[in-house]
Amino acid sequence: MWPWQIPFGPKERRSAALVALTLGIGICGAIAYAQTPLPLPWFLGAMLASLVALSVRVPIEASGFLTLLMRIVLGLAIGSAFSPEMADRAGEMAISLLFVFPYVIFLTLIGYPYFRLFRNYDPVTSFLAAMPGGFQTMIAIGEEYSADLRRLSIIHSTRILVIVFLVTLWIQFTSDADLSQAVPASARLDAINLKEALILIFCGAGGYWAAKRIGISGAAIFGPMMANGALHMLGLAEARVPVVLVNAAQLVIGVHIGCQFAGITMRELFSTVTIAFGYAVILMLGAAVFTVLVVWTTGIDLYAVALAYAPGGQPEMNLIALVLDFDPAYVALHHLLRVMVIIFGAQLIIPLFVDRQERESGARNS
Repeated sequence: MWPWQIPFGPKERRSAALVALTLGIGICGAIAYAQTPLPLPWFLGAMLASLVALSVRVPIEASGFLTLLMRIVLGLAIGSAFSPEMADRAGEMAISLLFVFPYVIFLTLIGYPYFRLFRNYDPVTSFLAAMPGGFQTMIAIGEEYSADLRRLSIIHSTRILVIVFLVTLWIQFTSDADLSQAVPASARLDAINLKEALILIFCGAGGYWAAKRIGISGAAIFGPMMANGALHMLGLAEARVPVVLVNAAQLVIGVHIGCQFAGITMRELFSTVTIAFGYAVILMLGAAVFTVLVVWTTGIDLYAVALAYAPGGQPEMNLIALVLDFDPAYVALHHLLRVMVIIFGAQLIIPLFVDRQERESGARNS
């Protein structure tokens, strides 16, 4: 449904006001965060500000349509990082991509027994909580198989939040680059001519529509990315997304993450969030093992590989790679493959956990 098709009654006006308030809070957070030496103020500052607002019971709300639009912008920006020279890197990228399969299996094998250690985590919920990615898909599958959706939502939101901060802080304190001054490889708004603007709009709308029709997960990012990236690889386009739009994407995606924690009770904070935090740390340790293996095998830049294998949300990891300029095309391709492996693998394997859950339920009732 497009914005002009949405009825604008009292409920919609209140929602629009809350979205405007939330964005205002995010902007204030970004400005305050920019005074620190830490990176990504428009992203991390906005996310932190929304969490602070929730902690003092300020009602905030994210816009689904605006988040979708900014993910399309993010996809276009990543596509602009593609170049004709990428064909020369096909070999090393193929080797690196092959590690994604054992990586997903390894992290899942760690995660499932971890969640089963805790009381009231049934096999289906534990399995879907352990899958390192595909947030919305895990929720959708969990709904179909009667998993604990509240726990799944909190666990995956916490995973993304924790990993975003851990990864950026690690890069900040180990990289020689001054990330507090990081600016994405983007253009000024007034530097975009009409032809380039039309190409970006066509790649954004057409790429999203095509990816949605095909059924690609994360269509809003990967459709525009592949459409714009193909044109850049063929040398048919050179346009970059204006920096003001990249900053807007950081702001909107940042507050969107914060809004995922709306309504969390103190009991959930000290139980589910704590358990999820522990799992996020375990995931990062597992990802570190594969990062070292891939760097040792291929010689690809450490920070690019770390972002490619960081088990956070694919929009968030892609955004960090783009803004900090750590090979965003390479990072995006790995997250695309990771999400695809997780989605297809989860749907193939979950019947085994459903059977186990039914056996456990039958044993308790007998």
